[in-house]
Amino acid sequence: MKPSLVSALAMAGLLSACGGEQPIVSGPLTARPIYPMRTVENQGSIYQPSTSQLLFEEQTARAVGDTLKISISESLTGSTKSNTSNDHETTLDQKGPGAGSSMGGLLRSIFDENKQASGKDTFKGTGNTDNSSTVTGTMTVMVVEVLPNNDLIVAGDKAIALNGNVSVLRFSGIVNRRSIKAGNVVASSDIANARLEQVGKGTVAEANSRTSYQQYFKDLLTFW
Repeated sequence: MKPSLVSALAMAGLLSACGGEQPIVSGPLTARPIYPMRTVENQGSIYQPSTSQLLFEEQTARAVGDTLKISISESLTGSTKSNTSNDHETTLDQKGPGAGSSMGGLLRSIFDENKQASGKDTFKGTGNTDNSSTVTGTMTVMVVEVLPNNDLIVAGDKAIALNGNVSVLRFSGIVNRRSIKAGNVVASSDIANARLEQVGKGTVAEANSRTSYQQYFKDLLTFW
């Protein structure tokens, strides 16, 4: 293999390693409200359709650009146990036909040969995996699209920077307007296609993970 080709493959590997993990929350996280169309109204009436609101109606998210508070309460617990046991035993008993009276020497010993053999194979395996994850909190998202059935596609993020470390919380999903409770709040468990991720940047996140170069050379130099 030519040196130039080796260098090209190494460079391609480094570039692929630098790509990093792709976020699970994709698409726009904000959207500007749609400006209402100007209409000529009868100003002699008290009732104005463009600004009307029912007397006992609570304002909730319903249009692009409206905000909605998400009450995040997600808990995931999983447990897997596996026990495997396998025994295999083999016994072999071989007897010769027996030598005749006229046989002697080596031929007699061959015909009178009796052999026994046995073997046993045992395998036992045990595995146990426990996984528990809990996320709680609140964050405000924005309506980025209204579907034909009036469901709302919402998305948003929250970033906190402290002492050189940045923590970013992203959320997206589809909200049924009937699931919105008083105070313009909806529970995360009532949101379809929910995507929640928390990404950290800074010295703390770097200390808990390999860099792209370390991961590349680990994969390159590991042959087993």
